[in-house]
Amino acid sequence: MKSKTKIALLGGDLRQYTAAVALSNGPWKIMMWGLDKSGGEETEIVFCQSCEEALVDSAGVILPLPASTDGVFLNCPFDTTGSRLRLCELSEMISPGTVIVGGRIPLEFTANAEAKGMKVRDYFESEEFQIQNAYTTAEAAISIAMNSLDKNVCGAKFAITGYGRIAKHLVRLLKSLGAEVTVAARKESDLAWAFSTGCHVLKLDAKGSGLSWLSHGYDVIYNTVPHWLFDRAFLEATDKSTFIIDLASVPGGVDICAAKELGSNVLWATSLPGKYAPLSAGNLIASCVDGILREEVRVE
Repeated sequence: MKSKTKIALLGGDLRQYTAAVALSNGPWKIMMWGLDKSGGEETEIVFCQSCEEALVDSAGVILPLPASTDGVFLNCPFDTTGSRLRLCELSEMISPGTVIVGGRIPLEFTANAEAKGMKVRDYFESEEFQIQNAYTTAEAAISIAMNSLDKNVCGAKFAITGYGRIAKHLVRLLKSLGAEVTVAARKESDLAWAFSTGCHVLKLDAKGSGLSWLSHGYDVIYNTVPHWLFDRAFLEATDKSTFIIDLASVPGGVDICAAKELGSNVLWATSLPGKYAPLSAGNLIASCVDGILREEVRVE
Protein backbone atom coordinates (compact mmCIF):
# COMPACT_ATOMS: atom_id res chain seq x y z
CA MET A 1 0.00 0.00 0.00
CA LYS A 2 1.31 3.44 -0.93
CA SER A 3 2.01 5.85 1.89
CA LYS A 4 -0.24 8.89 2.07
CA THR A 5 0.85 12.49 1.64
CA LYS A 6 0.65 14.52 4.85
CA ILE A 7 -1.73 17.47 4.90
CA ALA A 8 -2.36 19.78 7.85
CA LEU A 9 -5.93 21.00 8.50
CA LEU A 10 -6.04 23.91 10.92
CA GLY A 11 -8.93 25.44 12.86
CA GLY A 12 -12.45 25.88 11.52
CA ASP A 13 -15.82 24.44 12.48
CA LEU A 14 -17.74 21.24 11.74
CA ARG A 15 -17.31 21.86 8.00
CA GLN A 16 -13.57 21.55 8.44
CA TYR A 17 -13.93 18.30 10.37
CA THR A 18 -16.26 16.85 7.73
CA ALA A 19 -13.79 17.90 5.03
CA ALA A 20 -10.99 16.21 6.97
CA VAL A 21 -12.91 12.92 7.16
CA ALA A 22 -13.69 13.00 3.44
CA LEU A 23 -10.10 13.85 2.49
CA SER A 24 -8.73 11.08 4.71
CA ASN A 25 -10.43 8.56 2.43
CA GLY A 26 -8.15 9.68 -0.40
CA PRO A 27 -4.37 9.84 -0.75
CA TRP A 28 -4.00 12.28 2.16
CA LYS A 29 -2.80 11.66 5.70
CA ILE A 30 -4.66 14.29 7.71
CA MET A 31 -2.92 16.06 10.58
CA MET A 32 -5.53 18.18 12.37
CA TRP A 33 -5.14 20.94 14.91
CA GLY A 34 -7.71 23.30 16.43
CA LEU A 35 -10.74 20.98 16.54
CA ASP A 36 -11.89 18.53 19.19
CA LYS A 37 -11.54 14.82 18.55
CA SER A 38 -15.24 14.39 17.78
CA GLY A 39 -15.65 10.93 16.33
CA GLY A 40 -11.97 10.83 15.44
CA GLU A 41 -11.53 7.30 16.78
CA GLU A 42 -13.25 5.95 13.66
CA THR A 43 -11.03 7.76 11.17
CA GLU A 44 -7.36 7.87 10.22
CA ILE A 45 -7.13 11.54 11.21
CA VAL A 46 -4.25 12.41 13.52
CA PHE A 47 -5.24 15.02 16.11
CA CYS A 48 -2.21 17.11 17.04
CA GLN A 49 -1.45 18.86 20.30
CA SER A 50 0.10 21.87 18.59
CA CYS A 51 0.01 23.65 15.27
CA GLU A 52 3.73 23.02 14.85
CA GLU A 53 3.18 19.27 15.18
CA ALA A 54 0.52 19.33 12.46
CA LEU A 55 2.76 21.26 10.09
CA VAL A 56 5.83 18.99 10.29
CA ASP A 57 6.52 17.52 6.82
CA SER A 58 3.05 18.53 5.57
CA ALA A 59 2.94 19.19 1.83
CA GLY A 60 -0.25 21.21 2.13
CA VAL A 61 -2.04 23.34 4.69
CA ILE A 62 -5.84 23.62 4.70
CA LEU A 63 -7.25 26.73 6.32
CA PRO A 64 -10.94 27.05 7.27
CA LEU A 65 -13.76 29.09 5.75
CA PRO A 66 -13.33 31.90 6.49
CA ALA A 67 -9.61 31.61 7.14
CA SER A 68 -9.95 34.52 9.55
CA THR A 69 -12.91 36.48 10.87
CA ASP A 70 -10.89 39.60 11.63
CA GLY A 71 -7.90 39.42 9.28
CA VAL A 72 -5.53 38.93 12.23
CA PHE A 73 -6.16 35.57 13.89
CA LEU A 74 -6.80 32.11 12.44
CA ASN A 75 -10.51 31.23 12.59
CA CYS A 76 -10.42 28.60 15.31
CA PRO A 77 -13.72 28.73 17.27
CA PHE A 78 -13.38 25.29 18.86
CA ASP A 79 -9.82 25.65 20.14
CA THR A 80 -9.93 25.03 23.88
CA THR A 81 -6.38 26.15 24.68
CA GLY A 82 -7.25 29.87 24.63
CA SER A 83 -4.05 30.65 22.73
CA ARG A 84 -5.16 32.40 19.55
CA LEU A 85 -2.87 31.97 16.54
CA ARG A 86 -2.00 35.06 14.52
CA LEU A 87 -1.86 34.63 10.75
CA CYS A 88 1.50 36.37 10.65
CA GLU A 89 2.84 33.75 13.10
CA LEU A 90 1.36 30.96 11.03
CA SER A 91 3.11 32.16 7.88
CA GLU A 92 6.43 31.90 9.73
CA MET A 93 5.74 28.27 10.67
CA ILE A 94 4.98 27.02 7.16
CA SER A 95 7.85 25.88 4.97
CA PRO A 96 8.53 27.42 1.54
CA GLY A 97 6.99 25.42 -1.29
CA THR A 98 4.00 24.35 0.80
CA VAL A 99 0.58 24.68 -0.81
CA ILE A 100 -1.91 26.64 1.31
CA VAL A 101 -5.61 26.19 0.53
CA GLY A 102 -8.47 27.97 2.28
CA GLY A 103 -11.61 30.03 1.98
CA ARG A 104 -11.69 33.83 1.97
CA ILE A 105 -8.00 34.09 2.80
CA PRO A 106 -6.96 37.66 3.77
CA LEU A 107 -4.98 39.36 1.01
CA GLU A 108 -2.20 40.42 3.39
CA PHE A 109 -1.62 36.82 4.49
CA THR A 110 -1.60 35.67 0.87
CA ALA A 111 0.95 38.31 -0.09
CA ASN A 112 3.22 37.44 2.85
CA ALA A 113 2.99 33.70 2.21
CA GLU A 114 3.70 34.02 -1.50
CA ALA A 115 6.66 36.30 -0.77
CA LYS A 116 8.06 33.45 1.36
CA GLY A 117 7.74 30.98 -1.51
CA MET A 118 4.42 29.31 -0.67
CA LYS A 119 1.55 28.68 -3.08
CA VAL A 120 -1.84 30.05 -1.94
CA ARG A 121 -5.15 28.93 -3.46
CA ASP A 122 -8.54 30.24 -2.32
CA TYR A 123 -11.38 27.82 -3.16
CA PHE A 124 -13.97 30.44 -2.23
CA GLU A 125 -13.12 32.21 -5.48
CA SER A 126 -14.29 29.19 -7.49
CA GLU A 127 -17.58 29.80 -9.29
CA GLU A 128 -18.54 26.15 -8.81
CA PHE A 129 -18.04 26.46 -5.07
CA GLN A 130 -19.87 29.79 -4.89
CA ILE A 131 -22.94 28.43 -6.65
CA GLN A 132 -23.22 25.29 -4.55
CA ASN A 133 -22.47 27.13 -1.30
CA ALA A 134 -25.12 29.72 -2.19
CA TYR A 135 -27.70 26.95 -2.54
CA THR A 136 -26.94 25.66 0.95
CA THR A 137 -27.22 29.22 2.28
CA ALA A 138 -30.58 29.70 0.59
CA GLU A 139 -31.98 26.43 1.90
CA ALA A 140 -30.86 27.31 5.43
CA ALA A 141 -32.35 30.80 5.11
CA ILE A 142 -35.73 29.33 4.19
CA SER A 143 -35.49 26.95 7.15
CA ILE A 144 -35.01 29.97 9.43
CA ALA A 145 -38.12 31.61 8.01
CA MET A 146 -40.16 28.42 8.34
CA ASN A 147 -39.24 28.14 12.01
CA SER A 148 -40.10 31.78 12.67
CA LEU A 149 -43.34 32.36 10.78
CA ASP A 150 -46.76 31.58 12.23
CA LYS A 151 -48.03 30.70 8.77
CA ASN A 152 -47.18 28.56 5.77
CA VAL A 153 -44.59 29.70 3.26
CA CYS A 154 -47.22 29.04 0.61
CA GLY A 155 -49.07 32.31 0.19
CA ALA A 156 -46.68 34.29 2.39
CA LYS A 157 -45.07 37.45 1.02
CA PHE A 158 -41.29 37.52 0.68
CA ALA A 159 -38.99 40.26 -0.59
CA ILE A 160 -35.38 39.79 -1.66
CA THR A 161 -32.88 42.62 -2.15
CA GLY A 162 -30.20 41.83 -4.70
CA TYR A 163 -30.21 39.16 -7.38
CA GLY A 164 -26.95 37.30 -7.06
CA ARG A 165 -26.34 33.59 -6.53
CA ILE A 166 -28.08 33.31 -3.17
CA ALA A 167 -31.06 35.38 -4.32
CA LYS A 168 -31.53 33.25 -7.43
CA HIS A 169 -31.65 30.09 -5.33
CA LEU A 170 -34.04 31.76 -2.88
CA VAL A 171 -36.41 32.73 -5.67
CA ARG A 172 -36.50 29.20 -7.10
CA LEU A 173 -37.05 27.54 -3.73
CA LEU A 174 -39.64 30.04 -2.51
CA LYS A 175 -41.62 29.94 -5.74
CA SER A 176 -41.66 26.15 -5.62
CA LEU A 177 -43.22 26.41 -2.16
CA GLY A 178 -45.93 28.77 -3.38
CA ALA A 179 -44.62 31.99 -1.87
CA GLU A 180 -45.30 35.42 -3.35
CA VAL A 181 -41.88 36.91 -4.09
CA THR A 182 -40.70 40.44 -4.85
CA VAL A 183 -37.14 41.08 -6.05
CA ALA A 184 -35.60 44.52 -5.52
CA ALA A 185 -32.44 45.16 -7.55
CA ARG A 186 -30.59 47.83 -9.50
CA LYS A 187 -29.83 46.11 -12.79
CA GLU A 188 -32.56 46.05 -15.39
CA SER A 189 -31.32 42.66 -16.59
CA ASP A 190 -31.69 41.22 -13.08
CA LEU A 191 -35.22 42.57 -12.82
CA ALA A 192 -36.06 41.09 -16.21
CA TRP A 193 -34.82 37.65 -15.17
CA ALA A 194 -36.70 37.85 -11.86
CA PHE A 195 -39.88 38.92 -13.62
CA SER A 196 -39.56 36.01 -16.04
CA THR A 197 -39.65 33.61 -13.06
CA GLY A 198 -42.96 35.06 -11.87
CA CYS A 199 -41.63 37.52 -9.30
CA HIS A 200 -42.79 41.06 -8.68
CA VAL A 201 -39.89 43.45 -9.22
CA LEU A 202 -38.77 46.73 -7.71
CA LYS A 203 -36.14 49.03 -9.17
CA LEU A 204 -33.48 50.37 -6.81
CA ASP A 205 -31.00 53.14 -7.56
CA ALA A 206 -27.31 53.20 -6.57
CA LYS A 207 -28.19 54.50 -3.08
CA GLY A 208 -30.93 51.95 -2.50
CA SER A 209 -33.76 54.42 -2.94
CA GLY A 210 -37.05 52.65 -3.51
CA LEU A 211 -36.86 50.38 -0.46
CA SER A 212 -39.70 52.30 1.20
CA TRP A 213 -42.08 50.13 -0.83
CA LEU A 214 -40.88 47.14 1.22
CA SER A 215 -41.70 48.64 4.61
CA HIS A 216 -45.28 47.34 4.64
CA GLY A 217 -47.03 44.11 3.72
CA TYR A 218 -44.15 41.60 3.78
CA ASP A 219 -43.71 38.63 6.07
CA VAL A 220 -39.99 38.19 5.41
CA ILE A 221 -37.34 40.34 3.75
CA TYR A 222 -34.05 38.73 2.75
CA ASN A 223 -31.12 41.05 2.14
CA THR A 224 -28.24 39.69 0.05
CA VAL A 225 -26.52 43.04 -0.66
CA PRO A 226 -23.34 43.77 1.40
CA HIS A 227 -24.18 47.46 1.49
CA TRP A 228 -26.04 49.36 4.21
CA LEU A 229 -29.54 49.59 2.74
CA PHE A 230 -31.75 49.12 5.79
CA ASP A 231 -31.03 52.16 7.93
CA ARG A 232 -32.79 53.51 11.01
CA ALA A 233 -35.37 55.42 8.95
CA PHE A 234 -36.40 52.27 7.10
CA LEU A 235 -36.56 50.21 10.29
CA GLU A 236 -38.67 52.85 12.03
CA ALA A 237 -41.19 52.79 9.17
CA THR A 238 -41.29 49.00 8.75
CA ASP A 239 -44.02 46.77 10.16
CA LYS A 240 -42.76 45.25 13.42
CA SER A 241 -44.07 41.87 12.28
CA THR A 242 -41.76 41.84 9.25
CA PHE A 243 -38.81 39.50 9.76
CA ILE A 244 -35.64 40.87 8.13
CA ILE A 245 -32.97 38.23 7.52
CA ASP A 246 -29.62 39.70 6.49
CA LEU A 247 -27.62 37.18 4.46
CA ALA A 248 -25.00 39.66 3.28
CA SER A 249 -21.35 39.32 4.15
CA VAL A 250 -19.51 41.97 6.18
CA PRO A 251 -20.48 44.81 6.65
CA GLY A 252 -24.02 43.49 6.15
CA GLY A 253 -26.97 45.53 4.94
CA VAL A 254 -28.88 46.37 8.13
CA ASP A 255 -28.22 48.90 10.89
CA ILE A 256 -28.05 46.25 13.60
CA CYS A 257 -27.58 48.76 16.42
CA ALA A 258 -30.71 50.67 15.38
CA ALA A 259 -32.59 47.38 14.99
CA LYS A 260 -31.80 46.43 18.58
CA GLU A 261 -32.81 49.85 19.90
CA LEU A 262 -36.07 49.80 17.96
CA GLY A 263 -36.90 46.20 18.75
CA SER A 264 -37.00 45.32 15.05
CA ASN A 265 -37.29 41.68 14.06
CA VAL A 266 -33.85 41.37 12.46
CA LEU A 267 -31.37 38.51 12.20
CA TRP A 268 -27.89 38.80 10.68
CA ALA A 269 -27.53 35.21 9.49
CA THR A 270 -23.88 34.57 8.63
CA SER A 271 -22.03 31.32 7.83
CA LEU A 272 -25.28 29.41 7.45
CA PRO A 273 -23.81 26.38 5.61
CA GLY A 274 -21.59 25.61 8.59
CA LYS A 275 -24.45 26.00 11.08
CA TYR A 276 -27.29 24.27 9.23
CA ALA A 277 -25.66 21.78 6.86
CA PRO A 278 -22.06 21.15 7.97
CA LEU A 279 -22.00 17.71 6.34
CA SER A 280 -22.98 18.97 2.89
CA ALA A 281 -20.85 22.10 3.24
CA GLY A 282 -17.84 20.13 4.45
CA ASN A 283 -18.07 17.62 1.62
CA LEU A 284 -18.22 20.50 -0.87
CA ILE A 285 -15.07 21.97 0.67
CA ALA A 286 -13.35 18.59 0.54
CA SER A 287 -14.17 18.19 -3.14
CA CYS A 288 -12.70 21.60 -3.98
CA VAL A 289 -9.64 21.12 -1.78
CA ASP A 290 -8.96 17.63 -3.16
CA GLY A 291 -9.02 18.97 -6.72
CA ILE A 292 -6.56 21.75 -5.87
CA LEU A 293 -4.21 19.43 -3.97
CA ARG A 294 -4.09 16.92 -6.80
CA GLU A 295 -3.05 19.73 -9.14
CA GLU A 296 -0.46 21.30 -6.84
CA VAL A 297 0.93 18.53 -4.64
CA ARG A 298 2.89 15.48 -5.70
CA VAL A 299 1.06 12.46 -4.30
CA GLU A 300 3.39 9.85 -2.82
